[in-house]
Amino acid sequence: MNNWMNFGDDLGPEKVFHVYDPVVGMRGVIVVDTTLMGIAGGGTRMLPDITTEEIFGLARAMTYKFATLDFPVGGAKAGIWADPSLKGQKRQDVLRSFGKAVRPLLSTGITVAADIGTDARDVATIYEGAEVPLQSTGLALVEIDGEPLENHATGYGVVVAAKAALEHVGLDIKDAKVAIEGFGKVGGGAALYTVREGARLVAISTLEGTLYDEDGLDVERLLSLRKKHGDMAIREYGSGKILDKAELYFLPVDVMIPGARPHVIDKNNAARVKAKVISSIANIPITDEAEEILFGRGIVSVPDFISNAGGVLVAVVDILGGTADDVFRALDEIIGSNVRDIVSDALGEHISPRALAVKRAREKVKRIRERREGTLDFDELLKLARERLNL
Repeated sequence: MNNWMNFGDDLGPEKVFHVYDPVVGMRGVIVVDTTLMGIAGGGTRMLPDITTEEIFGLARAMTYKFATLDFPVGGAKAGIWADPSLKGQKRQDVLRSFGKAVRPLLSTGITVAADIGTDARDVATIYEGAEVPLQSTGLALVEIDGEPLENHATGYGVVVAAKAALEHVGLDIKDAKVAIEGFGKVGGGAALYTVREGARLVAISTLEGTLYDEDGLDVERLLSLRKKHGDMAIREYGSGKILDKAELYFLPVDVMIPGARPHVIDKNNAARVKAKVISSIANIPITDEAEEILFGRGIVSVPDFISNAGGVLVAVVDILGGTADDVFRALDEIIGSNVRDIVSDALGEHISPRALAVKRAREKVKRIRERREGTLDFDELLKLARERLNL
């Protein structure tokens, strides 16, 4: 657990809240980047090797995400040091213990949702432990084609972002070759909508390596194998090549979708990326230095907090009592429009899309701080969100 003071800046974080339960063996953290807008929120990452610095970076990404969506909400992120494969009573105990420990924050307007290693059911358990009402109708768990909506929405949004970004490099998504890092709940959704949009999925990675076939992969078959074999699905597939998992970043594709941990593309390997467009599932998968290298090479890298905003939109539509159709409509309208706007403006200003998007998000937050604009109570926030999403 790092000294968080090393990464504080002029925006935050306001709070870094470490918690520990020696009886259950639960260790966790919540980082609240800013509460300037009154409330803050973000996902809950459960992995054994997270760091406080990583959780802060993700909380900051949430601040940028909400600002870009024009929702007056600050960023926050939770982390639990635990194996995501934990099952049964032990998992329940850890999640409830975490909820109980962070109740002082959850009871004052800080919200948590799902992220890597957790799902909507886990979030409900956290709130049960905190004895705080969860503002949800269960929309994230509504099934589409046998999979929860939460497994579809972020992946679909990433594909919408890729489709919009491809316009700026003169490619139609139907002519695109795509590589996706990760084949979990969001990676599976991204793979499904990649092929439904007419693109060719040529590579997908798990902890077991990268499966690559330039002629294209059968996504339905892979999804079926995933149910039986998990990460080993790529080795059970029976055709194509198995490469090292890191090779996915450097394959000759049109679209590369990073889907796991931060900073997998950095100044040391950015020159090896061959994709024309990067649309991320993961938060902050590319360092700032690498973003500049990619931009200099003519690669369109969609800001991660724009491409992966699907989870936020599900949560907001859920609170507003909307439907799965409302989620997909919002993803099409908002993410597609945001990508077109930021990429066009960035190219016109000769600045990387992420640098421009960060600049604009920071300016919004600072205006709120300096002029005390935008602080709304919960009902006012819901009204604004309803207008923003046309619900």
